Amino acid sequence: RSLKACFARRGFIHALVAFTASGIVINTLSTYMDYLVRLNGAPRAYTGIVGGAFQFIIMISSLIIGKFTDNSRAYYSVTIGMLVLGAFGLAECGVSLEADQGNDLRWCLVVVAALVGPLQPVSTELGVDVVYPLSENTVLVIQQLFSNMLSALFIPVFKALKDVGSDKIDDSEMYERPQYTFSFYLLIVIHTAATVF
Repeated sequence: RSLKACFARRGFIHALVAFTASGIVINTLSTYMDYLVRLNGAPRAYTGIVGGAFQFIIMISSLIIGKFTDNSRAYYSVTIGMLVLGAFGLAECGVSLEADQGNDLRWCLVVVAALVGPLQPVSTELGVDVVYPLSENTVLVIQQLFSNMLSALFIPVFKALKDVGSDKIDDSEMYERPQYTFSFYLLIVIHTAATVF
């Protein structure tokens, strides 16, 4: 009953899509952090450093953006802005991955954490604002359910497509694309689709 009431409210689906896209991006990048960080032979210790920084930046940027958004109550504008900036950040990660530039990719991952991480708390607030006076807990449960379910479905697809476009077809190609390049571009498409939704 509450689920139906939430979906009946105008704007709730947009908050849900933003939350879910952010969850898919964060969960997928966290799952494959080891590969992405160790590109170009970086030592294993970098995985812990960049992975820890990734999660820490998500937390700090969520607090900062969340405080700004709570004060301004511009949930929708901030959500759209974060979706657009996150799409550009992910695109830069994709370019760095395809160019096999491990150091640039590591920095881009941290930038993506700052741009995509705050989407979850901001879109939750947007959802709560849209469905008021319905329960905040209902909104969060629905968003978590969709985000976790779709992340769980996407992560195996991301892995299954890791070698698409990474094989050298003939000697005329200048370089071979790293694994997960196509998968990463699919992640960018999902985030961008959420932006224009």
